[in-house]
Amino acid sequence: MVTLSSDANGPAAVCLSILLFAGAAFGAVRSCSGAVPGMPWKDGFPDDDRNALVAFNGLLHRLAGRRMVSNSKNIDCVRLANGQVTLGSVRRPEGFRQKAACDIARSLRGVREELDRTGTPLVFVLCPSKVPPGGIGLPRGLEDEDNIVGDLLVAAFAERGIECLDLRERIAREGLDHASMFFRTDHHWLPSAGLWAANEVGRFLAEKHGLPYDAALTDPARYRTRRLSERFLGSFGRRTGLWYAGTEPFDAVLPRFKTDFVFGVPGAEPLREGPFAKAFLRMPRGKALPWNASVYNSYLGSRQAVAAFGNRRGGNGKTLCVVKDSFAAVLLPHLAVQYDRIVFLDPRVNPRISLFAAIRAERPDAVLFILNPNSLIRRNGFFSKRFLAPARADVSGMGGRGGRAQRREPGEKKSLFAGTTPHHGFLRTKGVS
Repeated sequence: MVTLSSDANGPAAVCLSILLFAGAAFGAVRSCSGAVPGMPWKDGFPDDDRNALVAFNGLLHRLAGRRMVSNSKNIDCVRLANGQVTLGSVRRPEGFRQKAACDIARSLRGVREELDRTGTPLVFVLCPSKVPPGGIGLPRGLEDEDNIVGDLLVAAFAERGIECLDLRERIAREGLDHASMFFRTDHHWLPSAGLWAANEVGRFLAEKHGLPYDAALTDPARYRTRRLSERFLGSFGRRTGLWYAGTEPFDAVLPRFKTDFVFGVPGAEPLREGPFAKAFLRMPRGKALPWNASVYNSYLGSRQAVAAFGNRRGGNGKTLCVVKDSFAAVLLPHLAVQYDRIVFLDPRVNPRISLFAAIRAERPDAVLFILNPNSLIRRNGFFSKRFLAPARADVSGMGGRGGRAQRREPGEKKSLFAGTTPHHGFLRTKGVS
C-alpha cells in the first residue's frame, strides 16, 4: 500500500493517485467476466489487451466529458451533441478545398464529354455526411469539412454542367431526421437509409433520363428487417471502446418478395447467387464481434475493385456502371432490384482499373458516381488520370441510351463478365488497353 504524506501535495500526488486508480480499475475490468451485459469478456476482446486499453481510454474520456478521442492512426474521433461518434475534421491549407472541388469538376467534365458522344448520361450522386449541414452538433471550434466540400462541389458541378443529385438537399426537402439515418458508432448510414437513397436515385434517373423505374420494388412497406448483430461497434466505436458511445444493433433490410441475383467479383471471390440475402449479405465469422469485424461489410462482403450484379428476375433491362465508395454498399443492392445489371468500381482497392475499359465492356445505359464528401477530399484515385483516361479508339463501342454503339438483341444472353479480356477488361496492364 502506498501512503502519501500530508505535505506530498500538488500535481505529483494527484497524478500518482490517478495512476494508482487507473491501474487498479483496469486490472479489475480486465479480469472480470461478463463486463459487458450479454457478452463474456473473452468473446469481446482478444488476448493482446489492446482493445481493453481502447475501452478503458474511451471510458476515461467519457467520464471527463471529452468529445474528441485521438488514436495511434492520427484519426480524431468526435462525439456529436446527440452522442453519435464520427470522424473529426482536418485543417487544410487555405484554398485547398476550393481547388480540390474545381479539379474534380474538371475531371468529370472530361468524362461527360466522352460519354456525350454516345448519349450516355453521367450523374454524380452526393451522399450525405454524418454531420448535418451547418456543422450541427460538432464541438466548438471544429469545422464541418464534409459539407463545406459538398457545397463547393455542387457549385463547381453547376458551373461546368455536371448533373448532380444532392441527397443532402433531398433529406432537407423531405423533412427527414438526419441523425436517425446514421449509425451511432460508425460514420456510415443505415441500410434503411440505403433503401431510401436507392428510391431517390431510381426516381431521378427515371425523371431525367427515362430509365424505367417501378416504385413498388423499393417501397419500404415491402421490406422487413433482419438483425445481423446485437452488439455492433462501428469503425469509430472500435476506436473509442464499448463505454464511450456504447454498442448498437445492426439491422439488414430485406425484400419480402422473391428475388434472384448473381453477384461476381472477377478474379477474387467465388460467384454468389440466389435471393437478396444470399447474394448480397455475408456475415463475418468467428467470435470477434464486435471488435475485430466490420458488420457493415456484411453488405457485399468487403471492398472490391470491380464487381457486378445480375438480376435474374429481369429488372428493367438496363445496365448501370457505378463508381462507388463504401456509402454505396447499402444502396446498390436495393437499386439492383430495379435494374438488369449493375457494374461497380472502386479504384481505391486497385488503382490500375479503368473506368472506360468497364464502359467499353459493359455498354451501360448510365454512368454514376456515388460518393461521400469525405472520400473526395482525400487523394484516393477516384479522379486520377489513370482511372479516368478515355480509350479513344474504343469510345464508339460504349452503348449509352440513344448512342450509336451496337446493342444486344432482345433476349440475347450475356454472361456475367462477357466481352472482357483475361484481365476482365478492367485492368490496365502491359498489352491491355
